[in-house]
Amino acid sequence: MDYRLTQHPDGERTLTLRCMNPDCGWSVAPTSDLDRAQDDAIRHKGETGHALFARTAEDMAVVVKA
Repeated sequence: MDYRLTQHPDGERTLTLRCMNPDCGWSVAPTSDLDRAQDDAIRHKGETGHALFARTAEDMAVVVKA
């Protein structure tokens, strides 16, 4: 049988962001509000000029028949 890995329908995606500037401790805690996380990063760039972020996305996955 063939299987595939996909996002679980009851799960949610979360995003975590961290500013990569070595002198900055700014971050976004894990959130399912992806638009807000993006807006927060854009706002941080505007306020500080910091444009590089580490980004971690996570979701719940399930193996299903293909």
